Amino acid sequence: MKPLLNTKLANSAFLLLFASELTFYLLILQTGIVEIHHSDMREIWMVPVGGILGIISSIFFYKERQWLVPAVLLIQLLLVFGYTQANGFELFLLGLISGITAPLLIARIDSFLLVAVALSLSYAYGTYHFHVPADERTFIAVFLSTVAFTASLFSQMGRIRKAVQGLEVKGSITLFLWLVLDAALFETLSRDTVMGIWGEASFTWSIVIFHLIGVIAAYRFRDYAHNNLAILLLFATTYLFYTLGEQTVLTVIYPFVISYYNVILLRRLIRIRYPELALIALSLWAASGIGLMIALSGEFIIAWAMLAVLGVIYLSQRNSHENISFSLFSFRRFVAHSS
Repeated sequence: MKPLLNTKLANSAFLLLFASELTFYLLILQTGIVEIHHSDMREIWMVPVGGILGIISSIFFYKERQWLVPAVLLIQLLLVFGYTQANGFELFLLGLISGITAPLLIARIDSFLLVAVALSLSYAYGTYHFHVPADERTFIAVFLSTVAFTASLFSQMGRIRKAVQGLEVKGSITLFLWLVLDAALFETLSRDTVMGIWGEASFTWSIVIFHLIGVIAAYRFRDYAHNNLAILLLFATTYLFYTLGEQTVLTVIYPFVISYYNVILLRRLIRIRYPELALIALSLWAASGIGLMIALSGEFIIAWAMLAVLGVIYLSQRNSHENISFSLFSFRRFVAHSS
């Protein structure tokens, strides 16, 4: 009975840890700090530098994750009391902590249902509090960091799921493009004064509900063979409605698409060995930077071009598979007639 209780406690703690750190990234690192510094890369460049170095260092300290995660989260908790006035070194530390913890948390996932619930909690909390001005989010940062640090003490970070898959070059390229498409759309929407969907009281619950529906749908179809094509079409639909200026429709389709995409993405990441997982985490920082540049430049056509490239890649893969299947069928017919 005692091991069962310990397992339940560890799983519940990890759920809270994952949800709180994801929300911290969304509300504080990705939007809060950027908004406070008015998207000026000269002021916030230390965050991604810290993130990149954090990911690299996690590869060397990976086996010490049981004490490493609580230690860095305690530092995060101490830092966020003054996050609105953080200097360059403090921004570097916040990025470093995020870089260390993000891949380690993904590597710890051994129950996909828990992650789906954690994503749901994060999306709901993050959406509900997105209207809070960035310079007034200190209480949110402290609350999330407190929950994360406390949960890390009981989450049994030493547990690890078995990952056996490597990362193919073609797969890494398409994954990077997906990350850029995600970042470009989010960064553009969050800055669009006409099409922005967050912070509007009339849209909040619609966004929350369709985030949850997206998570449920993705969990249900997590092993669907044609998820690549499905996500491509979902992104294309979202891009189309944004281009057409359909704000109300976006409050339905955008949260659904992002939730669906992130669940499927995590489903694939948990199967990858840690060194390759760390490389993907590195590409996330690069993709976020490119997405931010697209948003600041106002050249959303670049994102459309990347979406088109993905479409060409998937169509070529599909034709390749069909040609292989046809060749095998012809070969079998030839053997059958010969015999």
